[in-house]
Amino acid sequence: MAKDPLDELLDFLKSESRIDLKHISLEHLVGVSGTEEGIKVLLSKESLILSVIYLTDDKVDEIAKNALLLLVNVSAYPQGAVELLKYRPDTSKSVLDMLIGYVSNPNKKHADAACMILSNITRQEDNVETCVDTCLPHLNNILNAFVNTDFNKHSNLDYLAPFLSNLSCSSRVRKWLTEEKPYIPLLKLLPFCNYERSNIRRGGAIGTIRNLSFDTDYHNFLLNDDLDLLTYLLSPLMGNEDYCDEEMDKLPISLQYLPKEKSRDPDIDIRKMIIETLNKLCSKRHGREILRQNGVYYILREYHKFEKDAAVRLACENVVDILIQKEEEVGAEDLSTVEVPDEMVDKFKAMDEEYINNV
Repeated sequence: MAKDPLDELLDFLKSESRIDLKHISLEHLVGVSGTEEGIKVLLSKESLILSVIYLTDDKVDEIAKNALLLLVNVSAYPQGAVELLKYRPDTSKSVLDMLIGYVSNPNKKHADAACMILSNITRQEDNVETCVDTCLPHLNNILNAFVNTDFNKHSNLDYLAPFLSNLSCSSRVRKWLTEEKPYIPLLKLLPFCNYERSNIRRGGAIGTIRNLSFDTDYHNFLLNDDLDLLTYLLSPLMGNEDYCDEEMDKLPISLQYLPKEKSRDPDIDIRKMIIETLNKLCSKRHGREILRQNGVYYILREYHKFEKDAAVRLACENVVDILIQKEEEVGAEDLSTVEVPDEMVDKFKAMDEEYINNV
């Protein structure tokens, strides 16, 4: 029986193999990993995947780069993201430990690829808690590497943002974000909600805040004056529109009298996440009152005129509908505790779909 060509490549993927053979073999495998079928085949070859993992730390730069790129492709496939967690290239360390080590090393070339793999792996919901087991002791170092934009001269580490956002789906990470020297982690993260150089960083920062907002226990923390959260959340929704003096006085100080060149965030996914976060912050009366006191309604009124996407406009209207009501009209201290009958949920969904289709 003829030997499987991929099995034959194993001899060329050893660290001591000739550089040219390693290079050619990895280039071939990167090509194979470009399709879902190819990734399935690679995942059936555990020895081959393990060899590639070892080569991510090869002394030859191009070989390490291709090995990491191959794992980026594998981890982008859901089954691949799950399978990679099973590998332990070292008896005391997992693939996750190895990748965190690469990200934490300011001299590591191609650390961006390591960040992408971490983001892909943690995107799978079933992986998150396993990843948190490993990541929790390193969160300070990971966050410090992320917020220091000059941390690595070879890599920008932008994909640490979605990695952190994915991790914040875990209650343990949300607890860390709000209890680790209270306010420090978020004070470091919040400026990246408005980071113009990268929508990946902006999206990850806002995604982390959104995940926190889904837990109403953290709403008082998020809306504390020490954080100034609304300034960071509302700025991407604002353009250069004028407000009357009475309305302007209600806005957070930093958002008053913005320059004429001010424009809204061009990324619709980011704008949508912000609206979703504001919606969640309306769950409790305390949050609704703070949003009203900070003129959120006025900002959303102008934003609604700008937004062209029907689904996002509807989400914006839902927040406005809550904010323009008096508390006795809202009828509940905590909207998240209100039980809606299943038949009404279906009815509301049908109404939303009809609205979106007709706009």
